[in-house]
Amino acid sequence: MVPPCGSGVDRRVQDNKYYDMTLASRSSSRPFKRSLKDQVVESLGGDIVAGRLAPGALLPAEDVLLARYDVSRTVLREAVNVLAAKGLLDPRPKRGTVIRPPSDWSQLDPDILEWREANGIEFPGAEEVVLDQLMEIRRIVEPGAAALAAVRATDSDLALMRAAYEGMERATVAEAFMEADLAFHLACLSAGHNDFLLPVAHAIRSAMMTSLRVTNRDPHENRSVSLPLHRAVLDAIIARDPAAARAAMEIHLDDTEQRRARAGRVTPGGAARPSPPRRPDP
Repeated sequence: MVPPCGSGVDRRVQDNKYYDMTLASRSSSRPFKRSLKDQVVESLGGDIVAGRLAPGALLPAEDVLLARYDVSRTVLREAVNVLAAKGLLDPRPKRGTVIRPPSDWSQLDPDILEWREANGIEFPGAEEVVLDQLMEIRRIVEPGAAALAAVRATDSDLALMRAAYEGMERATVAEAFMEADLAFHLACLSAGHNDFLLPVAHAIRSAMMTSLRVTNRDPHENRSVSLPLHRAVLDAIIARDPAAARAAMEIHLDDTEQRRARAGRVTPGGAARPSPPRRPDP
């Protein structure tokens, strides 16, 4: 039996008395990271994100974790500090370290996104609400990113976008089309060469695939409608025309939202809506 968690336990806070070491994540399938601290961060962080360590509960006692990881007290405390900086843990003297709820996490942190994906954890909320929120963030981010890509894309960026587009052209089944479609949008975001766009791209990746399964189920519509809309975005970026790239992406997102509406996958108040009228360039 695993000993009770933490020190100075407030009994109003549920503790992880029965944190099962056999269920706790060991190293992932990839090789260990460089340092012992990183290994502890990855294992404990994965357990928190997967729910094996419950929000609001106390982290198991130091002696329990030291025995599990076979590391020094210094290494363990450094790992706890890293997880605290990511918003997963709240260490306080005399009370112990509390596992924070997902609403406190740094949701765009690359490690948290990776742990979510590795454990199959979706963002909270009903699927339709998540898709509404996805469309909102796509409308905020992607037209501007396309305009940046038209200015900043390198030859390598353009090659990735062309390859993704050609993958859409070659696709004979909807799933292959969706994978290439997703690759196209991620390549476009990356081509903007803004470091703040990459965490957004990683954050929306899984939700985008869910959205594509709603909007891109019809192979004929994919080829006759979606493909030309992506071609317009690609051509504008290749032509180094940021205004045209922005407009082409907005038209594409209009079509995406209209497809969702036809599929009945919008929530009240989150109904499909066209982009606002664009003002002429001065």
